[in-house]
Amino acid sequence: MRKIDTSTMRSEPIVQLDNVSFIRNSNTILHDIDLRIAHGQHWAIIGQNGSGKTSLISIINGYHQPSEGKVCVLGRKFGSTDLRELRLHIGECSSEIRNMIHQWEPVRDIVLSGRFASIGLYQTPSAKDHERAGDLIDIFGLSGMSGRRFSTLSDGEKQKTVLARALMPEPELLLLDEPCAGLDIKAREELLTAVQKMTIMEGGPTLMYITHHIEEILPSITHVLALKKGKVIASGKREEVLTNEILSRTFEVPVELHEKGGRLWVVVNKATESAFNSWGQGVEKSPSVREGMNLTPCNGAIDAETTI
Repeated sequence: MRKIDTSTMRSEPIVQLDNVSFIRNSNTILHDIDLRIAHGQHWAIIGQNGSGKTSLISIINGYHQPSEGKVCVLGRKFGSTDLRELRLHIGECSSEIRNMIHQWEPVRDIVLSGRFASIGLYQTPSAKDHERAGDLIDIFGLSGMSGRRFSTLSDGEKQKTVLARALMPEPELLLLDEPCAGLDIKAREELLTAVQKMTIMEGGPTLMYITHHIEEILPSITHVLALKKGKVIASGKREEVLTNEILSRTFEVPVELHEKGGRLWVVVNKATESAFNSWGQGVEKSPSVREGMNLTPCNGAIDAETTI
C-alpha cells in the first residue's frame, strides 16, 4: 500500500468535526458532535441501532451535509471541496455498497471497480491495477473464486470481496460500517483477521469501524466514540471508553467486560438488569444524577451471557 504524503498532511487530522449536528424531517439525528482523528489512530464508533452511527459515516463520506457545524476530511473542508474527488481517497465497506453491486459481476471486476469508485467496471484498468487487484484477492483468500459471479458467493466471501474493493484505490481513510453483520462465527473471524492485518500494514489506511458488537473491536483499534440517541456519551482512548460504566450507559443495560485474546467480551448482568432499568428511567430525567452514579454492575450471579 502506498504511504500517505506526510510532508504536507501529517499536521492535518484525518477527520475533524466541530459542533456537527444533523437534522432530517425535523428530527435531530446527530447533536453537537466533536471528533478529531489523527494520523496513526484507528477508531471504533459504537452505539445502539438508531444512535446515529451510520449518519455520522455518511457525513464523513460526503453523502450528507451537516445541518450545523464544520467538517474537514483528509485536509479538505466541506463547502469548498469536490466531494466526488474526495471519495476517491476514502474506502467504504457497508451493506449499502454490497446491495448495490451487480449480482452477475465476477469478483475480479468488482474489486477492480474500486479503483474508479464505481458500481460496475466501465473503465479500462491498467496492468498495475490488475496486479493490485490480484494481490488483494490473494490477501482475502478469494484467489480460487476470482472469476465467480457475486451471486454465487457466501455471505463471508461477499463481504471480503467488498472489503477488497474498498482497499483497491489505496484509500487514506477506510470506513467499515458493521462489516460482520449477517456473518457466521467462522466468516466473522476470517474477516476480522484480515482487517487486523490491514491495520498494522505500513502505509495502510486510517480505520473507522462502526459496530454495536464490542467483541469485534480489534486490538489495533486505538480510540472509541460512544453514541447514544445522536449524542456523544464518551470519546477517547479505548481503555478510557470501553468500561463497564460507559458501555452500560451507552447500551442501557448493565454489562461486565472480560478480556480474552486481546479483545473484550460483554456479559449482561441479569442480576442487576431490573434495578438498572428502573434507575435508568430516573437518569433520563436527571442529568446530574446520571453523571454522578457508578453504573458498574454489583457482584452477583451472571445467568446469561450476551454480546452487544
